[in-house]
Amino acid sequence: MRYRILGRIDVYNGEAWSPLPAAKQRALLGHLLIHANRFVSADALITELWGEQVPPSAAKSLQVYVHRLRRAIGNGDEDGTLLTRPGGYELAVAPGALDAERFTALADTGRTALADRRPDAAVDALTRALDLWRGRALADVPPTPSVLAEAARMEENRLAAWQDLADAKLAAGRHEELAAELHTLLAEQPLREPLWAKLMLALHRSGRRSDALQAYATARRTLLDELGVEPGAELREVYRTVLGGETPPERPRSAVGCQLPARVPDFTGRRQQLTTVLGLLHGEPADAPRMVVVTGVAGAGKSSFAVHAAHLLRESFPDGQLYADLRSSTGRPLDPGEVLAALLKTLGVTGAALPATPDERARRYRAELADRRALVVLDNAVSERQLRPLLPGTGDSAVLITSRGGLAGLEGALRVGLGLLPEPEALALLARAVGDDRTRKDAKAAARITRQCGHLPLALRIAGARLATRPHLSAARLADALADERRRLDELVAGDLEVRASVSLSYEALPPPARRALRMLGLLDVPTVPGWVLGALLDGPYDEGERALDTLLDNHLVEVAATDIGGEPRFRLHDLVRLYAHEQAAAEDPAACRAAAVRRVGAAYLDLARAADTALAAGFAGPVPDGAYAWAPPAAVRERVLAAPQDWFDAERTTLCALVRQAPPDLAWRLAASLANYLEAAAHFDDWRDTHETGLAAAASSGDLLGEAVMHRNLGELLTVQDRYGAAVASFKRSLRAYAARGRPEPGEGAAAAGLGVLLRLRGRYGEAAACLDRGIAAARIADNPRAAAYAHGGLGTVLLERGEAAAARREFGRALSLSRTDGYTMGEYAAERCLGLAALAAGELDASRRHLETALVLASEQGNRVGEIHALQWLGHLDDVGGDTARADATLAECLTAYRRFGERFGEALTLRAQADLWLHAGRRAEARTAVQQSLSIWRRLDSPYWTARTLDVLAAVHATEGGADAEIARLRAARQATSLRAAVGLPAGLRAATVDGRALGGHLTQLSSPASV
Repeated sequence: MRYRILGRIDVYNGEAWSPLPAAKQRALLGHLLIHANRFVSADALITELWGEQVPPSAAKSLQVYVHRLRRAIGNGDEDGTLLTRPGGYELAVAPGALDAERFTALADTGRTALADRRPDAAVDALTRALDLWRGRALADVPPTPSVLAEAARMEENRLAAWQDLADAKLAAGRHEELAAELHTLLAEQPLREPLWAKLMLALHRSGRRSDALQAYATARRTLLDELGVEPGAELREVYRTVLGGETPPERPRSAVGCQLPARVPDFTGRRQQLTTVLGLLHGEPADAPRMVVVTGVAGAGKSSFAVHAAHLLRESFPDGQLYADLRSSTGRPLDPGEVLAALLKTLGVTGAALPATPDERARRYRAELADRRALVVLDNAVSERQLRPLLPGTGDSAVLITSRGGLAGLEGALRVGLGLLPEPEALALLARAVGDDRTRKDAKAAARITRQCGHLPLALRIAGARLATRPHLSAARLADALADERRRLDELVAGDLEVRASVSLSYEALPPPARRALRMLGLLDVPTVPGWVLGALLDGPYDEGERALDTLLDNHLVEVAATDIGGEPRFRLHDLVRLYAHEQAAAEDPAACRAAAVRRVGAAYLDLARAADTALAAGFAGPVPDGAYAWAPPAAVRERVLAAPQDWFDAERTTLCALVRQAPPDLAWRLAASLANYLEAAAHFDDWRDTHETGLAAAASSGDLLGEAVMHRNLGELLTVQDRYGAAVASFKRSLRAYAARGRPEPGEGAAAAGLGVLLRLRGRYGEAAACLDRGIAAARIADNPRAAAYAHGGLGTVLLERGEAAAARREFGRALSLSRTDGYTMGEYAAERCLGLAALAAGELDASRRHLETALVLASEQGNRVGEIHALQWLGHLDDVGGDTARADATLAECLTAYRRFGERFGEALTLRAQADLWLHAGRRAEARTAVQQSLSIWRRLDSPYWTARTLDVLAAVHATEGGADAEIARLRAARQATSLRAAVGLPAGLRAATVDGRALGGHLTQLSSPASV
């Protein structure tokens, strides 16, 4: 076999190169190739595949992945290149079979040839080495720490080979060729100074001296922008070589004094940003003026920061510190000619000597600064056009600029963004602004205030000023006043400080499309949104929304919060900016316009959520019913969602849940329904409840019977999972009544009937349960919902299994499995495989049982169904006990118990406690067994499950039988009689009771695992 990792990971089977389709396979093969021909422990591979969130099933899942990888690379299970070693694995890779190894060998050959002064041979070998690269190393392997580290190491080796190739081509006189190649490479690696040096030499030796100097200017600007540093010694030496050793003469200086405003006395934090700015501006003069642009959202404290930094830099600029506010007292941007007149007067140019035109003033201004080392602070800049005439012409002076915009056209500037203050700094600023100990005495209220101010310095100063000027006002009362979002901006006013006015300046400066985009964004009370949402809000083309978003980003009214699964950015509004935008929308946009915008966003998200839900193949109630959609998201967005639906739900969960609360009724319940399967599999039960209660209220308020039926059914499922059986029965019955009132077949009706049947079985009402499940099968067939039919067949199989009809039960489970496979219903396959495993266990077929349960475990793992993994794993733990592996069973059951308690799933907790009692009983740990079985019984009785109460009483009787003595015998008989009575009450055959040989209830575990909803 041959492998390629210098790009995406590929395997050559003797005929063609092919990729691996599954991410876990790529991760496994990538880690083995990184350690080719070396032993890799199973623990290391588990850490690589699952990181810190290692599921209890990881060891078994790893075995399955190894098996599948062997098939993918053409190996059998026993022999081949992927070898099993004690405690791990080893991938045998033949010499030269890995492209990274061939790259290293060729690069070494090239370096040897270069050292031997054979440049042409070096060029040949190094070129062949670099031609092996097809992109970033291990490009499609999940980015774990070890993969990132190895990819970074190989990237360094690639760049080192490029530098050697550049030396070889310079030695061979291939200057023009090298210059063209380095231009391309430096676009990818702009911070590699040695490559810039070689580009300058290649250009210089090609007779392109001016291009070489331009390359130096570009390199220097890039290093300053990205790192805040000047070029290093090597690059400066090449620059002097190109210049011919010329150095600029010294310039005389004269002082003009300090114009800076007073420092802010309670300035707090910003240490990292201060270090960056001081590091650049404190340095030696450069070829061009050093410029820093300080940006940030309105109220971030840009002016305070700039003034504070400028005061710290006074000694570095002995010829003076100039200051100009580029915005008038009314908020109007000042004309540069006005500003130049004021600055020239400071520099001593007055009266008739003051030039008349802006251009003449700019030339005179530059001439006056040419021989001075001065710091110019330009506050509240609006645009590059306003700034350019105000910039010095030489490198002795420096410029510190503040702006709400990014000033992207200002070349050579270092940009420093001021974000929100971290909580400790926010609390410190509030305390310093208050000036007494009220915030220290009431730390909880102070924390509430900082959150309500969004950690925005201006808002914190205002809140602090209000407390400082009102000694009678407690921090708690101010926090209560700020809690009302409708009044929050009204409360954040102190003297001439006002958050609303500050944001308004930024808003008024926007072009009309961007103002409308901000207003529409303010309508969404969501944490973050992807960029395509702007198109839905504006009801226009995607690129129109992008342009508006770019403007909002440039003006720091929107910020990038994170990136989504496709690497696309997600955006958010600061809470106070959102409140302002919402106010403006209410004032400027008609109510119908606002409602339509929210509806378009909700409809677009519903379209994506339905698609993602279908791709997950996790539910059995049928697709979310169609509705009237007002706006469809871009096709590219839909493709990304379908490629990774689980990841998309993970990224969008909080936004989707928030939209359920804001969408119109017909969209609200449909959005909630589209989330149900994901929220169940991921165990987000609180979100499941909140969204569905909201969706139910929305459907009821609009008289939507279908919405009520779907919401009641899904809530019945949730209540079942949470072991609230009485409430679940009521929800399923309400759902069936709503479906009946509509009078037409619906895909969800069969699922509702089957769900009710499962609950009736748990209550021991087997006849009613079978009737409901039969009704579910019939309704599912009429509505053409094979998934609901599979669910109902599984439930019916469990009824039969609990009643001792094992052969009939297996037929029902087989039908469920067949229907699920045909329809691509992976979760149904999982449930059927698990049930078949339990049927085999009841028959004493332990090997068959393990095969079914391990298949179920892998299916759940691949679907991200954490609860399902624990369900299968619990029974595998019992199988380990039956097989005599006590230590492994003990560890597995302990993990399962912890997980069930974390999920709040009492059924699984009780079942696991019963299995632990079995285990500890035959291990001779009678006291622990008694405690566990009593805890299990307590839960079964609260759940009102007669079948499992009887089964656990069997274990309790077995515990008493081992204790000896008359009292123990009486207790054993009492438990046995209670179990017999319960079986009789629900009509179970008398012979169905747990075997107690060795305390192992081999025939005792006769039903499906924990969550009855997942049969």
